[in-house]
Amino acid sequence: MKTALTTIGSRGDIQLYIALGIELQKSGHSVTILTHHWAKQIVNSYGIAHIPVGDDVDIDYTAKQFVENSSNNLKGFNFALTFIYDNLRKCHKDLLPALKDFDLVVGHGIVGEAEAEILNIPFVTVSIAPMGLPKEYRKSENILKELGVYLSDKITGAIFGGPYKRFRRDVGLLYPGKNRYPHLAIIPMPLFLQKPNPNWKETTEITGYFFAKTPKDYSPPEDLLNFINNGEKPVLVTFGSMFHGKEQTENLYRTVCESMEKSGTRAVLIMPGINEQEITPPGNISIAKQIPYSWLLGHVELVVHHFGFGTTAEVLRAGLPSIPVPHIFDQKIRAATIHKLGYACKPLNINRLNSSILSNAILSVKNNREMKKKCLEAGASISNENGAERAAKLITRYIEETIGHPRHRT
Repeated sequence: MKTALTTIGSRGDIQLYIALGIELQKSGHSVTILTHHWAKQIVNSYGIAHIPVGDDVDIDYTAKQFVENSSNNLKGFNFALTFIYDNLRKCHKDLLPALKDFDLVVGHGIVGEAEAEILNIPFVTVSIAPMGLPKEYRKSENILKELGVYLSDKITGAIFGGPYKRFRRDVGLLYPGKNRYPHLAIIPMPLFLQKPNPNWKETTEITGYFFAKTPKDYSPPEDLLNFINNGEKPVLVTFGSMFHGKEQTENLYRTVCESMEKSGTRAVLIMPGINEQEITPPGNISIAKQIPYSWLLGHVELVVHHFGFGTTAEVLRAGLPSIPVPHIFDQKIRAATIHKLGYACKPLNINRLNSSILSNAILSVKNNREMKKKCLEAGASISNENGAERAAKLITRYIEETIGHPRHRT
C-alpha cells in the first residue's frame, strides 16, 4: 500500500510522522512524507521518502512570528488559525497532484483531508488537538447533560470552524464532508494525559506517544560528548524553534548563563536564535545544535523547555522532571497540565524570567525526590506503550476491514 503522511509544522510535529512512517514501513506500507521543503534531510535520514509541499518557508522566522503574535491567548489563536489555513491553501496546489498516486492519506489533523476527499482516497487523521474530532451525541441517558455538551461543541465549532468551511469552499468541497470512507482518528498521547471522550466516534483511538529511534549512523559532536562526560549531569535548556527577537533572545541567553552560575549547574543549551560567532559561552555551558532527544536526554538531569508537543513527549518518556517556560497558548495549557500531575514545577513566565527565578527553580526541581520518582514511573509507562507501533497496526487493520486491498477498490 502506497501511504502518504501529510503534515505541516515544526520539527516536533514532523518527528511524529517519521516515527509512524517507520512503523508503517515495517507493516509493508510504502511511505512518503509530504511536508515542508526544509524537512527533506531530516526525513530522508530515517530512510523515508519526502515530497516538498507549499512554500519554502523559513521555519525559524515562522516560529518567531508565532511568538510575537501570541502576547495573549486570543491573539495567539487568531494568528495560528490564519497561519494554518494560509499554509493549507499554499500546500493544496502541491498536495492534490502528488496524492493521486497514493492508496491512503494519513494527515496531521486536517492536513490532506480535503485532497483525499477530492481524490476519493481513504483518510486517517492523527490529531494532537482532539478538541475538533468528530463526535456523536445522544450517547448519554442524561438528556440535559448531553444537550449542554452538544451546544458547547456547536459554539466552539462556530468560532473555530469558520476558516475550515471557507477553505473547503475554496477548493470546491461542501461542508461537512461526504467522503464515502469512514475516518479513523488516532490520538498519539498516553491515557494518563488524554482521557477518552464518550462522545467520540467509535473509530477514535488513543495509542500513546510516537517515537523514532536515533538514526543508526548518528554520532554526537565530539565537543558535546567531552562536555557531558567531564562533570556531573548537566541540565538541558531548550526552547525548540520558538523564538523571540534578537534583543529578547540575548536577554534570555544572559539569564540562562547567570542562572547556571547561581545554581552551580552545568547546562547543554539549544537556542537557535543565538549568533555563536558573537559570544563565548562560559565553561559550564555547552551550546548544541539539533541533537536527537532520544540520545541527548539519556545524558541530562532535568530539562528547562517550552513544552512543545514533541519535546514534552520525549522528556516524559526519558523520565525527567521539567521546568516549563512556555511561549504560546497550547504550550501554556500543556505545561499547566503536566505541572498539576506532578511531573514539572509551576510554569515560569518567559516575560518575567530572571536569573534568580530560574536558578531557584533549578535547585528546587533537582532536590525534589517525589517529582523525580513520579517522572521515572511515567517514563516507564510511556516506554511500554509502543504508540507508533499500535497506530500502524490500527491503520493497517482499519483499511483491511473497511476498504479491503486498495487495488481492489471500485
